[in-house]
Amino acid sequence: MTIVALLVVLVACILLVLAFLRIAGFSKRVDNLVAVIENQENFTFLVDETFEVKESNVKMEEGKPRVLGNVLHCKHSHDTGRCGEGEVCRRCPVRFVISKSFERHDDFRKLEACMELDGDAHGHTNDVDVSVDGSFVTIDKVPHMVVNVKNITTLDGTQLPKVLFISESTALYDKVRQALGVSYRVLNADTQHQALHRLMRAANYQFCAVITDASVYHADTVLATILAERKEQLPVFVFAGKKERKDDRVNYLDADIAPEELFQCVAMQAQKTTKTQQ
Repeated sequence: MTIVALLVVLVACILLVLAFLRIAGFSKRVDNLVAVIENQENFTFLVDETFEVKESNVKMEEGKPRVLGNVLHCKHSHDTGRCGEGEVCRRCPVRFVISKSFERHDDFRKLEACMELDGDAHGHTNDVDVSVDGSFVTIDKVPHMVVNVKNITTLDGTQLPKVLFISESTALYDKVRQALGVSYRVLNADTQHQALHRLMRAANYQFCAVITDASVYHADTVLATILAERKEQLPVFVFAGKKERKDDRVNYLDADIAPEELFQCVAMQAQKTTKTQQ
């Protein structure tokens, strides 16, 4: 019995050592993975359907909302206190596309948008352009989205030609993005400040076209004036009904235009601008 007992103890010790070595190896792999994730240049978030951030390589402040916009330091989230509760949040293209991806249980790629991020302690705001990718995943049978956010503000002109989209309609933006996204970078500006800032720097951004809608174009005289001044170098497309078409300086589009036709309309004019810039 003594020998048997010793053998049992010996086997148990060997199993414990092997288990310890396995756990130690697994722990090292986890540490390595964490090091890789936390030192990425881009921001990565695991969010649920309420946009709450479950995990991220961005440090989250204690006592602050763990909602995507707040963690990203979006100015609108800061102004309202919580991402999703402000008027601007209702037309946020990032929230719209992520919500649709949750509904469809699918991924999305290269969603581009303008964002105003809170800067330093003096209240300065950083105006940046971002590219967002999302991957739908299920964790313990609960839908989640892995969201990757990349700052593309300083990208050079080697990328796809850029189209500036100006509208409060997130559904219209998604339609344009789906139609043009393969061949163009569709950069969304959902506030007047973002739109005017980019138009005043159109030469730096090298936009090849501007797309907006009648509710913005005919209501914003400053925007319309700037676009009119640049109409020779920058073609303007306006989604509008028949009765709203009263300006021969722009190209009007039907709201129900087919994606293929929309692509052809924009491409024909945009190619001229792109060749001029080159």
